[in-house]
Amino acid sequence: MRREHLRGRGAVVTGGGGGIGRSIALALAGAEMDVVVADIELEAAERVRDELSALGRHAINVRADVSQADELEALAETAYAELGDIAVLANNAGVTWRPYRASWDASVGDFEWIMGVNFWGAFHCHRAFVPRMAASPLPAHIVNTSSIATLKPTPGHAAYTASKAAIDGFSLATRAEYAAAGLGIGVTVLYPGPVQTAFATSERLRPTADRADARGVVPWQTYTDGEPMQAGAETPGAIDPAAVGPVVLDAIEHDRPYAMTHPLPPYVHERTRLLTELSPTALPAE
Repeated sequence: MRREHLRGRGAVVTGGGGGIGRSIALALAGAEMDVVVADIELEAAERVRDELSALGRHAINVRADVSQADELEALAETAYAELGDIAVLANNAGVTWRPYRASWDASVGDFEWIMGVNFWGAFHCHRAFVPRMAASPLPAHIVNTSSIATLKPTPGHAAYTASKAAIDGFSLATRAEYAAAGLGIGVTVLYPGPVQTAFATSERLRPTADRADARGVVPWQTYTDGEPMQAGAETPGAIDPAAVGPVVLDAIEHDRPYAMTHPLPPYVHERTRLLTELSPTALPAE
């Protein structure tokens, strides 16, 4: 979607109160877009709104729990009422757990919480925004934040990896659907690697009784004699979140199906090699 198709139109960024979401919001504002900053932490969203307003853009903040479908329907209503038209939807809100834990030590609630935000949040936004986007004659674009974790094995992080793998599949299928139906809506899957944000402290957003420290969760490293990964600990190779927004903007402008913040993990090449070697040659490809 060319820059002129963005200029003066609206965008919505979930999880926009900091980190990657803030970076995306700033990049879109730099492309002369007006922005709705949605976040479960209202004060964080307000701070980003003020930054965007200082750039001369019309910006509003909305508190939204993306795991709740009714809140995202309300978000869509507010966004269209305030900005008139939404050209970009960035489904960026996400959570993780710390410490890493074995899948068998995680509770059903752990999985439900992570899937509820990371996957169902994007799905609820899809349901709330896509019919409105499709009704417009103007092009639109959706960015779904996945993770480089889906492209390599990450022991102790099964729920997060599963939720982001669901984002991958959903994004590719919906991109194909929008194209086949001629809706004029593009889709990009964003694969962030390590980024310097408060993401690792996501459990602060859970009820106190559900947090790992209140439940005595067994750290994954117990099984490997390693040091537990703590919330807030620095991750090797982590980049400044400011670098992510321009990557996303470039993907939107060129309708790229994928956007990466880090080099592709070697595991991807090895997996491709193994799949190619094991793929039956006597059967027709689907």
